[in-house]
Amino acid sequence: MRMSEVVEEHPSLIPVINRFGVRLGLGNSTAQELCNKHDINIDFFVTMINTFLNENYFPEKKLQGFHLMQIVDYLAKTNHYYLHSQLPNIERHLNSFISVSDPQNESLTQIGEIFKTFKNKLLQRIYTDENEWFPHIKNLCEKQQNNKALTYYPTLYNDSLEPAEALLADIKHIIIKYLSGNYDANLCYAVFFAINTLHIDIKQHNRIRHRILAPIVAGMEMEGSNSLSSREMEVLREVVKGSTNRETAERLFISLNTVLSHRKNITAKLGIKTVPGLTFYAITNGIVVGDEIEARIYVEKTKETKIKM
Repeated sequence: MRMSEVVEEHPSLIPVINRFGVRLGLGNSTAQELCNKHDINIDFFVTMINTFLNENYFPEKKLQGFHLMQIVDYLAKTNHYYLHSQLPNIERHLNSFISVSDPQNESLTQIGEIFKTFKNKLLQRIYTDENEWFPHIKNLCEKQQNNKALTYYPTLYNDSLEPAEALLADIKHIIIKYLSGNYDANLCYAVFFAINTLHIDIKQHNRIRHRILAPIVAGMEMEGSNSLSSREMEVLREVVKGSTNRETAERLFISLNTVLSHRKNITAKLGIKTVPGLTFYAITNGIVVGDEIEARIYVEKTKETKIKM
């Protein structure tokens, strides 16, 4: 399929392909031909497009296979687009919307204030990305041995909205349901659709940030010299899931003495001696997810019920 046909059907892809250096005037080129021309990884290009277009499409395994700096570079370009294109565009429309409408319209003033709060939160996140998080990831990648596979630790992915994302959702809701007074309808539509486009963009890219980038970075951090080894983390997982030392030994194909040795090392490194404390550490650091703990508790309660009967 020609890329021009895809973009004609989905104009929201224009900023996405721009982040890869692909501009309009696509001609009859296919995605493969465009990627060859611009020296783009075709798998990464297509994955980003499909992830953006379809909220239900999220190939975690495929995204994990890309180099971390590919994802970081893409997110950095996304931040640049927010900063230099989408934010100024919305501000222009919003300022015009407010200025030509009834100056006594309090609802418009409040929308303007909410947008300022959103902008400040987004700018703060972009600043943290550019000056702290992304350089930290680059440093981790440089230290990572070339022949060492990345470890993926699934964190507790929270589907609740981030502050910036939540503020955009509120603005959309307020415009649709609570907007009052006299206002310019055409400018209102322009503001709404610009905000909606940015909201979709941020929502889609937050999934990449939280479900792919953050878990891999957490894994790289944990495998540092002062952190738990991969075997110690396996033992810790079994401990917080309720396995006995003997069950842990059998599941990991190691001796009972080795399990005891690992548990001793875990306690020494973390300074945590109780199972509840270890459980808290394992969950907050993405070594286990809440569902695993809940499943263990459910099984234990079921066993207790059967015993009582």
